[in-house]
Amino acid sequence: MATSSQPAGPLDEGPPYRSFEELRGDPTVAVVFTAAAKRLFWPLDGVFPTALSVMKTLRSADDLEPYFQQTLGGGGIWHEIAQLPLTEPKVSSVEASVYDLEQWEFNWVAWHTHHEGEPANPEYVTYGDLSDEDRPYAKEPKEDGSWEEDSDTEFLVRCCGQDRPLRKRGQKLVVTPAAGGHFVTTHDYVSAVHPWLMGLRPEILLAKTVAQPEPQPGSAGMAWMVDQGPEHKVEAKQSWIQAHGGGPPRPIPASTAAILARIRASRNR
Repeated sequence: MATSSQPAGPLDEGPPYRSFEELRGDPTVAVVFTAAAKRLFWPLDGVFPTALSVMKTLRSADDLEPYFQQTLGGGGIWHEIAQLPLTEPKVSSVEASVYDLEQWEFNWVAWHTHHEGEPANPEYVTYGDLSDEDRPYAKEPKEDGSWEEDSDTEFLVRCCGQDRPLRKRGQKLVVTPAAGGHFVTTHDYVSAVHPWLMGLRPEILLAKTVAQPEPQPGSAGMAWMVDQGPEHKVEAKQSWIQAHGGGPPRPIPASTAAILARIRASRNR
């Protein structure tokens, strides 16, 4: 697990490198997280760096190596992927965000819409005005071509003891190389983003309670994994592990089992 460097690849522009967002806007370049970065086993839990592990392959969630291994002398050894580029091509910066928080307000309104009614019980459903910054666009354009709601329009602002989750979109963390570095490494990224995500964890779990298409009302008691970024989706740990080649085998659907049984029966005739 010794650290290593990589030679410049065919897409390596050499420093100074462009940002992830600049490359994404360039139709001639396909910027992606490297295969090494995709091997991260990244729970939304615990303290960096001991919370993270590394899969030996892209589909070996049951076969992990420590991201950081402490030595007897008080130091430690970082996994070899730590100093590898986070992306291909290399980038000078990247903005991390959380998909669940970007969708939270929209999902909250959709989830609580069926609680509305006339007359509404103020104990459960509360309407009110929203600031210009928070007012959503109208569902249809006005005669003058604008999409702004009328100033007297009231919006659902509280339901089932929960306030509408305002201003949760647009939360980003800009990650840049460590001092002396020219490009963002895997270590640069996870060492900054993991503590940031843990600070947002209570809000992420609340967002999961109204997530679509599958709300998770028991999200606080579940284990979660951070999927690859930079627009991170947080996924149930059991599902994530199964999707990455680990966990118990999935049961064969009854229809598939019936087809296999007919095939075996025909072979035994």
